[in-house]
Amino acid sequence: MSQTPTPISPVEQHKKDLATIQREINDLQSKVNLSSVHDKLEDLQSKVSGLSKRIADLRQKNYIFDTNLEVNAKEFVKKWQPIHANLRVKVNQEANQLKADLKPVEQKISLASSQLNNLAFTRQILDPIKINVTTLSKKVSASESLLRGLYNSFESDLNKFNKYLLNIEFSVKEFETSNIKFLAHEFLVMGGKCIWTKDGKKDKDDPEGILYLSDQRLIFEQKQEVATKKILFITKERELRQEILVDIPVRMIETVKTSKQGIFKNQDYLDLIFASGAQYSNAQFHLQNQDCEDWKTLINKTLSGDFDKNRIEQVDQEILDKVKNAPTICPQCSATINVQILRGMDQISCQFCGAIIKL
Repeated sequence: MSQTPTPISPVEQHKKDLATIQREINDLQSKVNLSSVHDKLEDLQSKVSGLSKRIADLRQKNYIFDTNLEVNAKEFVKKWQPIHANLRVKVNQEANQLKADLKPVEQKISLASSQLNNLAFTRQILDPIKINVTTLSKKVSASESLLRGLYNSFESDLNKFNKYLLNIEFSVKEFETSNIKFLAHEFLVMGGKCIWTKDGKKDKDDPEGILYLSDQRLIFEQKQEVATKKILFITKERELRQEILVDIPVRMIETVKTSKQGIFKNQDYLDLIFASGAQYSNAQFHLQNQDCEDWKTLINKTLSGDFDKNRIEQVDQEILDKVKNAPTICPQCSATINVQILRGMDQISCQFCGAIIKL
């Protein structure tokens, strides 16, 4: 038989109510300083001030594309300075007002704490305090919302640019440890984690790795740990498998299609159809942490030559002429040469007679 709980005395109940309100006031004492907004401003300031160095580091690592990177970094600094200055003034104004609103509440709770045994008196104080605390909490939320509105648009634009930079930084870092050998005048555009769904359907045995886009080729390099020894279905040994599985000139990409799959339509897929003579007729890649539409844009810009027009180092005309004036007929067997000629190639071989042709 369960025991009836001992009823709490009015004094004890009063102490509990007082302790609850005191905790809420302690919480408000932290919030009225608008520390969350201060932290956000410091974070934004750090991101903006660090843009130029991050871009300079990428340039040192041979990322030559998109001259707008430097322009955008300077523009963010220019836009942020007045926003930051205005926010600092507004934050101080809002915080000072909130602190002033909190002060009489603190005085009342202090008075109530000193009169614990006078229930009638302290109850008259506590009930209004509860209303004051609720009202002040709403004021804090309103101030935070007001201040966020002053930087929301800027933060949204900065986050998009920051994500783009993070993707480039990831690409450059991964490429440093890849087995890919670029041609003399070939440069990295972007790289991203993905799964190559060989049959157009995601299977557990599909290779995982990095999809790289250069200004001349699309390359998939498998890079994953695979089980080499299992005992009773338990993996005992693993090894890193890293090899180039897809290597196709960008010019052989005929069609680029994108799709959002999965229950929540948050899985990005890239479907490519290649020209006759390519290593594969088609390929599908399940991108991870990158948007398929962004990749479609990058590939189309590469195909259209936009990246060649927007680089910090221009291609020498001599190199362009070498590709433009490359032979189209084999001097040995007179067959038509259908090989895709890329910048940096010194020679090609005839597909029919195997003759080596110097460029």
